[in-house]
Amino acid sequence: MSDPALLPRLIRLAGPVAIARLGIMGMGVADTIIVGQLAPRELSHLALGWAPTGLFLVGAIGLLVSVQVLGARAIGEGRAAHAGAVLRRGLIIAWIAGGVSAALIALSATPALLALGIKPDLAAAAGKVAMVLGLSIPLHLTFIAASFFMEAISRPNAGAVVMWLGNAVNIALNLVLVSAYGAVGSAWATVGARVFLVAGLLGWIFLKLRDSGFGVAQPAPSSAPGFGAMLAVGAAAAISQVAEAGAFGGMTVIAGRIGEDAVASYQIVLNLLAVVFMIALGFAAATQVLVSESIGADQKAQATRAGWLGLGVNTLAMFAAAVLILLFAQPIGRAFSADPALVAAVAALMPIAALVLAPDGGQVVAAAALRGRGDNWFPTASHVFAYVIVMPPLAFLLGEMQGRGVAGLMEAIFIASCISVGVLVARFAWLTRRAQGGFAQPRET
Repeated sequence: MSDPALLPRLIRLAGPVAIARLGIMGMGVADTIIVGQLAPRELSHLALGWAPTGLFLVGAIGLLVSVQVLGARAIGEGRAAHAGAVLRRGLIIAWIAGGVSAALIALSATPALLALGIKPDLAAAAGKVAMVLGLSIPLHLTFIAASFFMEAISRPNAGAVVMWLGNAVNIALNLVLVSAYGAVGSAWATVGARVFLVAGLLGWIFLKLRDSGFGVAQPAPSSAPGFGAMLAVGAAAAISQVAEAGAFGGMTVIAGRIGEDAVASYQIVLNLLAVVFMIALGFAAATQVLVSESIGADQKAQATRAGWLGLGVNTLAMFAAAVLILLFAQPIGRAFSADPALVAAVAALMPIAALVLAPDGGQVVAAAALRGRGDNWFPTASHVFAYVIVMPPLAFLLGEMQGRGVAGLMEAIFIASCISVGVLVARFAWLTRRAQGGFAQPRET
């Protein structure tokens, strides 16, 4: 892969990946909009129900990052059959992690919300939503493992198509179920949509790629990465994502302590930020694949250029998204809720939300560039510091103690994201300037 090909490849990978990630987020946005329109008083149930579920989900997704990293590295090494072995082992990890997560959510969601100070009636309602959403976690993880494989082999289009068809299924089920069952009905719509996702993408892989040379249906070569190598990559990403998701879940709890209106407006703004963040995740995935491939092919200088290119293009995309958010603040608020007071509250938060985009998107791309080159644990340490040690206490101080409400929570997110992106970009710059540096590689055990 020559240098002039880097930008076109980045765009060709990032585009479908971002579209697929937007589809993942689109399900959550559709849930929020439909519940906000058809059962607006249950929007807080949905928001708090997602909080514990999201913590388990993103941690398990972190374990599956190894499918993308090691699959792409195998392609760069010219060992395409190893990628299929990585996929199949990733599916096993997905099923185990998903089953454990569903069981823990069923047992702990409501007690955990009560322990965090949520009112009993609100905690009970949110716990029912969380229990149903927990059933969908093994399904979602299976789809994610398959998507990461398709991205690793530079064929991300199928995942994007299946994801958006799944969105249509999700919307249809929401429209049927929310009117009758409220937020719990929306959770069941998520389960049904994720069944469709798994059937669609796994069916495509095993029908279309069975004899393609990627090893999806053949015995794993003895030299293929084992579970130890996959967990060496995935554990660092999992801890990082659990830390960040747990911190953001805690932010939802702080909003819930402030009041139901606060948690509703915070959930809407967070959903909006998450939509834009999916674009950043697209660039992060593309950057990680290009860096990993370059490392596999022993093209270290090209790996460095791929990392900087991903960071630069993503920054431009985040600034463009910020401008759009500021221009369409009121229409965005009306799309999420029919409550005029809630629409006004959301619109007032748009300036600080726009500020968050560049540092928040930048930190995920920088972390992906580092993990693509085998620097797995530094991004984890950075995320723990910024999002666990700094952000929640600052949010509590600004949002609850100083009475700044959701604006205080958003200011805390902005400060934490600036810390995170600054540290990660500095780390990447330092590594690329090392004279004889070599690249840290995950150990296979």
